[in-house]
Amino acid sequence: MDIDAVFKPVAKQLIDSVFPTDIVYRHSNGIGYDPATGSASNSVTTYNIKAGVLSRGRVEEGGVAETYELRLYIHHDTSGMPSLPTTADSVVYDGTEWKVTQVDPTYSSAGLIASKITARNQ
Repeated sequence: MDIDAVFKPVAKQLIDSVFPTDIVYRHSNGIGYDPATGSASNSVTTYNIKAGVLSRGRVEEGGVAETYELRLYIHHDTSGMPSLPTTADSVVYDGTEWKVTQVDPTYSSAGLIASKITARNQ
């Protein structure tokens, strides 16, 4: 039995059809150096995908400061995020950019299936 053939469609169906939320996933490709200009910049690939948003909550940081935390699932099928998420990435959800702070767990077998992501507002 091919595990990917069984579970990838389930993750795709749940996220794209049952709990669909449009997001923009910004995957960092790392810092690139342009020798002609002498400048370094972060190379980013943008993906317009669906996510299964679990929650958006507030975290107190002491005093009056608080941050917002977003938890969501993404899938790694052809209409999802093709590569492994990293903490250098960000997500645009509901008009706000969120920095990925945790990728845990990433479900996989022979290939990637889905990832649970925690992000904080920037």
